[in-house]
Amino acid sequence: MKSVKAVVVVLLYLSISSIIAGCASAPVVKNRVFWPPLPDDPKIEWLGAYRTENDLPKTGSQKFFKNIIGEEEQIRFNRAMGIASDGSGKVYITDPSEMQVVVYDFNKNKVHVFAEKDKELQSMMKEPMGIAVDNNANIYVSDASAKKVFVFNRDEKLINTINLTQDTKRPFGIAIDNDRKRLVVADPVVHNLEVYDLNGKHMKTIGKLGSGPGEFYGPTWVTVLRNGNIAVSESRNCRLQLLDPEGKSLQIMGQRGDRPGELQMPKGIAADSENHLYSVDGRANAINVFSETGEYLLTVGGGYSAERKIAPGGFLLPIGIFIDQKDTIYVVDQMNLRFQIFQYMNDKYKKENPVAAGSSSSVAK
Repeated sequence: MKSVKAVVVVLLYLSISSIIAGCASAPVVKNRVFWPPLPDDPKIEWLGAYRTENDLPKTGSQKFFKNIIGEEEQIRFNRAMGIASDGSGKVYITDPSEMQVVVYDFNKNKVHVFAEKDKELQSMMKEPMGIAVDNNANIYVSDASAKKVFVFNRDEKLINTINLTQDTKRPFGIAIDNDRKRLVVADPVVHNLEVYDLNGKHMKTIGKLGSGPGEFYGPTWVTVLRNGNIAVSESRNCRLQLLDPEGKSLQIMGQRGDRPGELQMPKGIAADSENHLYSVDGRANAINVFSETGEYLLTVGGGYSAERKIAPGGFLLPIGIFIDQKDTIYVVDQMNLRFQIFQYMNDKYKKENPVAAGSSSSVAK
């Protein structure tokens, strides 16, 4: 009888789901959210925030089925740190407290633990921190405790291990220079950058402890611009530094302070297709945007405890940031136990998503 009842439930589910599958879901927010807000010319748009798989889009049938069988145990963040995307629907988030990488697959609307079927690999990861994706969709994960960078293919199979023990004390943020086929590793303990080829051969060391041009104090995160220049976030010098591909200092931007364009606790750093630099500030709970020449352009977001709330652009200790080839921006909102997605409104995006007259907001709600 139990099996018969199960079949009846499934048939009922299939019948009703066919009716409700086409029903549109209510939008997450009523208005599009921009920085700066209208009537100014908006540059950044908020797209969403994600804590668990429940925040991913669901069809009517999925919602109905969940009501029948209940919710499954959700993968949640503890101390999310780094973030990256392949630009094709997958977002990777490191969580060193859980010794794992979490994958949000927007193509399947599913969440899973990276390489979850490889128990041996799971035991190898001790403290995953930085993460990056190259042009071939290979994923690079720096492990601060193991002093290694693990390299995986798009199917989450380990294809290489880069040993950093001879050159680093605590490898943190990493970035890929696709044109030069290089990996750049920031180390806030020895206060420099280490550069490797993508096979793991050490190529050079950039910088030393100090506060002058070409020197670092607490470099934690790093990114490579489209033109090959390297941008570094220095948490203890409380500044950003731009270097040419060989490591020569080109520009120092930001200074300690709480006024617009000043930095309090710079964390993650990223660049869009037009070489604007985005600096996450963990204390100011915002993102500061600069030109490549160091001009302050815009602040995105602000401090907001977003538990059980949407709060577009509301941050509580934002850490990692990544911008993919489509200029989509991913930000780890650590103490709010989530990540948020934004979009730099380049010409292509504006053409495909025109801004209609109406209300918008740059304040978290």
